[in-house]
Amino acid sequence: MTVYGDYDADGITSTTIMYEVLTDLGATVDYYIPNRFSEGYGPNVEAYRQIIAKGTSLIITVDNGVAGNDAIAAANELHCDVVVSDHHSLPEVLPDAYAIIHPRIKDADGKAYPFGDLCGAGVALKIASALLDELPTDLIDIASIGTVADIVSLTDENRAIVKFGIQAIKNSQRPGLLALIKEAGIQLDRFDEQDIGFAIAPRLNSLGRMKDATVGVELLATFDEDRAAELAKFANHQNDLRKSLVDQFYKQAVDQVEADGVANKSTLVVVGDNWHQGVLGIVASRLVEKYQRPTLVLTTQDESDDAKGSGRSIDNFDLFAAINPIRDQLVAFGGHHSAVGLTVNKQNIQSLRDQLEKAAAEQQLDLSVKPKLEIAAKIGVNRITPEFVDKLKVLAPFGQDNPKPIFDVQYDQVQNVKTMGKASDHLKFTLDQGNSQLTAIAFGKGALAPQIQAGSNSLRVAVRSVKTLGIIERPCN
Repeated sequence: MTVYGDYDADGITSTTIMYEVLTDLGATVDYYIPNRFSEGYGPNVEAYRQIIAKGTSLIITVDNGVAGNDAIAAANELHCDVVVSDHHSLPEVLPDAYAIIHPRIKDADGKAYPFGDLCGAGVALKIASALLDELPTDLIDIASIGTVADIVSLTDENRAIVKFGIQAIKNSQRPGLLALIKEAGIQLDRFDEQDIGFAIAPRLNSLGRMKDATVGVELLATFDEDRAAELAKFANHQNDLRKSLVDQFYKQAVDQVEADGVANKSTLVVVGDNWHQGVLGIVASRLVEKYQRPTLVLTTQDESDDAKGSGRSIDNFDLFAAINPIRDQLVAFGGHHSAVGLTVNKQNIQSLRDQLEKAAAEQQLDLSVKPKLEIAAKIGVNRITPEFVDKLKVLAPFGQDNPKPIFDVQYDQVQNVKTMGKASDHLKFTLDQGNSQLTAIAFGKGALAPQIQAGSNSLRVAVRSVKTLGIIERPCN
């Protein structure tokens, strides 16, 4: 058997779950993670042929496969069965697989699984539970990582998977996971879904973004502590490299946007020269955050006539629908409302720009509509106590469809305003109210420091998360 996965954190974790449960049941099993750059997402005909040539008679997909008609047809011709387990949008025509396990597929009676928002790792966990006839508690830690990383709805079963998965991680005996947590500088006794989303998932994702995600499965599954430490350091290094490239390309992208002018544009298309393809989506997201416009970030390579890239959008603009009318002019294209991936011949980039502006007019994109910050309540500094923090934790885990409540903090004055970080790009200050003080950190807001006067009370502080008393993480002003 071969488990055929994906190169993101959900794909890595779902591959690990399926590989481990089949191994524990005595199967002769291998795993395969496609390369983001040479093979792309999902079933690949040539990869399937190579897997089958090595002796595999059953391929089990995780976190992909429901749209892999061509590759599965090729496997059938070579007398290899394919079992698909996936959670992505269902195509009009399902592949001719031996079986398809998907939470949104209806059975013969027209009924679908009661909860359709499982991620790939969640589906793999359910399969493992069925094979073992019990919930595999030794796999729920891995499933929780995939669930948070894939930003699926943190309600119903997903809420349970993450809640119990976090407890399992705190007591984990997995050398690779413990090594990764150590490299990330996480305090295990305070581990929560934030640590998955901002520390563990980025390190796993960076493996596939920078090069090869296959080592991610080895990292999570290994029982060799020395190998675990080695792979964790490698994942951390890849994440540092990814962040460095994002910062570099983002700065170049901003320079390009500012040079071209943004005032009369409803959409942005940035084209870099020999930028690393694995980080373009992150750069696009940062540009969307800065300019509040749908954005495509493309890169050209010296040896190619094509430009490859990723796009990110805002809530009131359907990016996929905007580009779809000219998909016949593109080499490759896919995605959804908020995110797309595409390849376009260099000669057609201007046509792509024109189409986006045309779609902005057709969709009546109004850039004056800004995102609203939903405030749960106003709260004074003196009310943020250990008891308050404990009560807030009852509502966790937070995420999609269960957002972290945002509080408008009431205070008397701001003190100790300073910047922090290697590039002084983060803002730190103290909020005073009577005899109570609270230290606040605003990530990425260091440039605001000169504008804030000590003793002022005119700064509005919205707290997104209170993790421990005295530390407010990721506030916005």
